[in-house]
Amino acid sequence: MTVETIPASRCVCGRVCVPPVPFCPDCGREMTLAAFPGHGQILSFTTLHSPPEGFSSPLHLALVELQGGAHLFCHGSETRGLRLGTRVAVESIDAVYYFSHLGVADRARLFWRRAGASREKVSAILRSAVKRLRHPRGTEP
Repeated sequence: MTVETIPASRCVCGRVCVPPVPFCPDCGREMTLAAFPGHGQILSFTTLHSPPEGFSSPLHLALVELQGGAHLFCHGSETRGLRLGTRVAVESIDAVYYFSHLGVADRARLFWRRAGASREKVSAILRSAVKRLRHPRGTEP
């Protein structure tokens, strides 16, 4: 599984923001750019069977803590079999974060579940596959 780098920002007060922001939402100071490895552990997860408009049902979500302290809400292909503390990879496609400990076929199903036109779904699947081909298992971009 490829480990993607997730861009972030960090403040001297300790606040971490993903995606990066110029100023700290807590203290207002200028933030420093940072990057975190795109893997972490599941802190919480749920499945919404009546998701908000624009999302397919069921909508599988997880709160993932990246190594380094950043927290992300991520989409997934399913929550069955997940446990608190499960290690997962995180990747960003079109500024949406996805968690996975799955193979290529499961990733394709995950991106196909996205709302939007079929060509957008296929584009997301292809971009994910290209990332994996460009960066062999266990390497960062």
